[in-house]
Amino acid sequence: MDIKQDVTIQSWDGTWTYRPKVLVTPTSVEDLIEIMTGEVRFPSPVRPAGSMHSTARMNGDDGGTMVDMKAMNRILLFGEETVTVEAGATYIVVSNALKERGLQFHVTTEIGNVTLAAMACAATKDSSFPGGYGQISSYVIGVRLVAPDGEVRTITERENPDEMQLIRSSYGLFGIIFEVTIKVRRTTALSVRHYSMGLPEFRKRFPVFKAQGYAVMYYIFPYARRVLVELRKDNPDVEPKSRRRWTYRNRFWRKYGPAIALWIRRRTANRTLRSLGDQLHFFILRQGLIRVVRSDATWPHAQIINYPRDPGRNRYLFSMWAFREASFFKILDDYCDFCADYEKETGYRCDLPSVGYSIVQDRQALLSYSWDGGTLSIDPASTGGKEWEAFLRVYNDFCSARGGAPLLNQTPFLTSAQVKKAFGERLAIFADARALADRHDRLLDSYFRELLTDA
Repeated sequence: MDIKQDVTIQSWDGTWTYRPKVLVTPTSVEDLIEIMTGEVRFPSPVRPAGSMHSTARMNGDDGGTMVDMKAMNRILLFGEETVTVEAGATYIVVSNALKERGLQFHVTTEIGNVTLAAMACAATKDSSFPGGYGQISSYVIGVRLVAPDGEVRTITERENPDEMQLIRSSYGLFGIIFEVTIKVRRTTALSVRHYSMGLPEFRKRFPVFKAQGYAVMYYIFPYARRVLVELRKDNPDVEPKSRRRWTYRNRFWRKYGPAIALWIRRRTANRTLRSLGDQLHFFILRQGLIRVVRSDATWPHAQIINYPRDPGRNRYLFSMWAFREASFFKILDDYCDFCADYEKETGYRCDLPSVGYSIVQDRQALLSYSWDGGTLSIDPASTGGKEWEAFLRVYNDFCSARGGAPLLNQTPFLTSAQVKKAFGERLAIFADARALADRHDRLLDSYFRELLTDA
């Protein structure tokens, strides 16, 4: 295994800087056992790392050990309804391999460079299809991991259902996962359409979209009080043939959207001119998606975006809170007011559209953000900066006050009080189980220590 000392590493978006005492890249299970049991050579906390795409600071403390899993990336076994891979295999690589065999993931999330082990034990999001879930970990049926004491364990949905429920939201706190088995299905053509509408129309039509069997995702333009709704549905009556329809959308999020937003910000010091620039940018975006990204026979795999490890200045940053369906549309109105009021007070406005997903009730993971029922999310997005970070701290207060549930890996700047309010007794159950699994806190870093303190 490759070992480096006293390195400096930044997260994908550049928000967080890590200075581990040891950065180690294992290539085998034996390496992982040596890391876990060698407390002098590999100081605590020991934290696994994949693509470093989490927006929260959850990959370890300065002076600890960061375990880079990217070298363990083989696809081990294809089954008729499952695929088994090593921890460091990325979602887009495995998706493309599935495509060659007429298979696909149940959830085709946009962020393709994340690793399967990260997705197996952390919160993810995508609009739910009828009868399905929106989180990738909900389809994980087995993992193999090295526990804090060095023991190699196999945990499966069939043999250990309660433990799998913990593992699916364990964030690497119960052991370092080195193998994942996840459900897949036969490839089905995907129909997609986009519609632009005001908030009242969205509130009225959302139940209709669900009744018609659509997976509902949406872009929120809070300063214009509009949404662009993306409707997706399986279309088994045709063969998939269109890929480029998704390519245009993916290029916007990966490159062109952030680049245009940064250009507008650099060129327009005047707040009114910047507002006009954003309005024009977002109007063209809405019209482009409506007219171009529409087809009855797209490849579902094509939705996945391969983000570069170093995006440079063209960064797409985000955060996420989910809300129960019954209260969501009032909260969406409040969010638009919140964004407008925040701009008046501070001069700051998010320079990319917010995003949201409709997600069904899901109790496959203990810390699921849709445990109590179906949710819809509000995910602000930006090209980043200190003003963005200040905005998110206030936004967290806004969401917590309205009963929202965050994602511990994709909602930065959370407080322990906000997390306790969102998850309640489930957080206490999780904290007790973690303490039992890792009695000497080998894997517990300061981020999770703080969030779990009040539990």
